Amino acid sequence: MPKIDNLENGNLHIHIPIAFRSCGARRTIIATGDDSEPEKSPLALSLARAFRWEKLLTNGDFASAKEIAAVLKIDPGAVTRRLRMTRLSPKIIHRILSGDIPAKLTDAVLRNPIPELWKEQEERFL
Repeated sequence: MPKIDNLENGNLHIHIPIAFRSCGARRTIIATGDDSEPEKSPLALSLARAFRWEKLLTNGDFASAKEIAAVLKIDPGAVTRRLRMTRLSPKIIHRILSGDIPAKLTDAVLRNPIPELWKEQEERFL
């Protein structure tokens, strides 16, 4: 929350708490007040897309991942790789959404086949 002070000379002193975050070569400014929303990680956004696409498939809005890819104009393989994220264990999903992502759990790692058993997933990724 910004803090505004009136100085003796009549000027205003405005203090806005911010933090700088780096994502690759890009730097962003994040407000750090208590009421600010936490920054969504790329992994959390990928997970959200995966569950959205799965819902579209189960509702019958699309018949296949290929159809979703055609509408979004992206590679069908990218859609199927994202859809695999819906099979992650609840513990892993919770960690991703809470921002407590282990260093060995990256988007690149999740492009590879994911073990079916949740226990194996947790051993590998957590």
